[in-house]
Amino acid sequence: MQTLNDLEAAPLPIEEEERSHLRRLLAGLVCALFLTGLLLGGYLYVQKRHQREMGPAETIANTKAAPRIEVFVDEATLDGKQTVLGGTIHNISNQAIKKVAVERELTKRTGGGLETMVVAPEQAELSPDASARYSVALPASDYSSARLFRVMAGEDRRDIPFKALPGAARPPMPVTASRTIIVRRPAPKGEEFINSPDNPARVP
Repeated sequence: MQTLNDLEAAPLPIEEEERSHLRRLLAGLVCALFLTGLLLGGYLYVQKRHQREMGPAETIANTKAAPRIEVFVDEATLDGKQTVLGGTIHNISNQAIKKVAVERELTKRTGGGLETMVVAPEQAELSPDASARYSVALPASDYSSARLFRVMAGEDRRDIPFKALPGAARPPMPVTASRTIIVRRPAPKGEEFINSPDNPARVP
């Protein structure tokens, strides 16, 4: 038989359960805070890395939005068996551009492969608002098409932001004057028409 002192010394089951529940609650709260801190730290790290990666791309986009060169691309013309590609480079910036050149991308007729060719204009340096012509002749049988790929300048051949515009149209083909050729046929044997233009005669 338990005495009153024994009852006071023994822990009550309800109080022990409440303390255990409180310990579990505190442990869960600590774990939740730890996981939240990990997630927040990971998010901040990814965000900073994304900003670092997007920095150069945004710079390039801003650079492309402000072209320094206008390129007027003429339509290709034929000169015998040669295809002539040309155009005009116009410096629209407020600074001189040295050793400017254009790069054309060519499509081969055989196999459809791509090839690039750098073409320099007549002038090596373009002052602000200056223009220069560029031209190159290629075998017409070797390439099927061409497009303006990029514009470069300087000793290091760095890319220059540019804007492509249509240039001179292809001149019309010369019109050959038509001639009427009259072929005279011999009269059939044994039978002739009376009063024909070739054999006039009187009708009795």
